Amino acid sequence: MVEDQHHPAAGTESADQVRDRVYENLRRALLEGRYAPGDRLVERKLAAELGVSRTPVREALRALEQEGLVYHMPHSGAVVARLDSQEVQEIYRIRAVLEGLAARMAAERISPGRLKQLEALLEQIEALADRGDTCQLESVHREFNHVIYKAAESPRLYDMVTSLADHIDLCVRVGYAHPGRLAEATDEHRRLVAAIRLRDGDLAEHVAREHVNRSRHAYLQEVARNATKSQEK
Repeated sequence: MVEDQHHPAAGTESADQVRDRVYENLRRALLEGRYAPGDRLVERKLAAELGVSRTPVREALRALEQEGLVYHMPHSGAVVARLDSQEVQEIYRIRAVLEGLAARMAAERISPGRLKQLEALLEQIEALADRGDTCQLESVHREFNHVIYKAAESPRLYDMVTSLADHIDLCVRVGYAHPGRLAEATDEHRRLVAAIRLRDGDLAEHVAREHVNRSRHAYLQEVARNATKSQEK
């Protein structure tokens, strides 16, 4: 079910504002895993849940289809997209390059204010990891990444890397479930912040690439572990 995060009084929104609101709510629901891959997204039902007509829902689904988050199936309508293993690995590899570049540029350009923000988010990540609160950790981790992307001061790079990151947020969740990955990833975040604090672009890029590659391995290992469990049942 889609939760409307912003619902002004009826009649106060323009058509464009309604469309944008519906798009943001549906996109958030998909990225947070409230719909499983393969689930049908029925326009009529979504419109009722969001309190809008079917037109902005249809427009939002078309935009999400262009992003690759949903696809259109004949006679079924919009369906939540699945990522196959080969596609996931390709996205991770491209993301490693882009995140490495973002980390390098952030180390060279980050402002004192953004650095403090990054350090504060690292403290939250450490506390949440200690508690094993992976649900809240996902949100803080996403914010941590976005601070680095923004610190790179490259709007084009920001758009490219966030698009790829959004597509595999659910894969990151799976990877965190792999034994030992949570502590390992937290240590990688510490090392990345330390490199950025030192303004060491080479080290920041290396740590960021290593982090993404380790995340990819953890995801693949966890998928394999779950498949083995299923076969044993």
